[in-house]
Amino acid sequence: MPEPDASLPALVLRRLAISEQVAAAKFGAGRAVDDPVREQRELARVRNLAREIGLDPDLAAGFLSDQIAASKQVQRRLFERWTEHPGDRPTGGPDLSVLRAELDGLTVALLDRLAATGSEPLTPPETPDELKQEPLRTAFRTLAQRHS
Repeated sequence: MPEPDASLPALVLRRLAISEQVAAAKFGAGRAVDDPVREQRELARVRNLAREIGLDPDLAAGFLSDQIAASKQVQRRLFERWTEHPGDRPTGGPDLSVLRAELDGLTVALLDRLAATGSEPLTPPETPDELKQEPLRTAFRTLAQRHS
């Protein structure tokens, strides 16, 4: 569970870290990166949660879509790495249902923090982790385009 006072960038970075674990779970189970049914269900849930906290549902859904796209970028890169370098493949893997429960809680925290940010455009934080550089830009795409 995220820290109650974690910043929005810290929460996004946490979500990307979980994406690495999701990749290991999916890869180990032979599952695809894309899960359109879950993605649509999550977008609908986010729209409802946004309404409940007074956040624009379109902004919330756009932001979550960015998070999903960023997560899939991380997962695809790891799938590619593990396919090309079988010795790097994870052994075992975390339980996907446990990771999804953590992601669900993180989504609520992200929306709460997003509601508190105001309408100023936000840019992604810097990271030395090459795996996360492009996904971070993706994760902040909607927020970077906001107008005050």
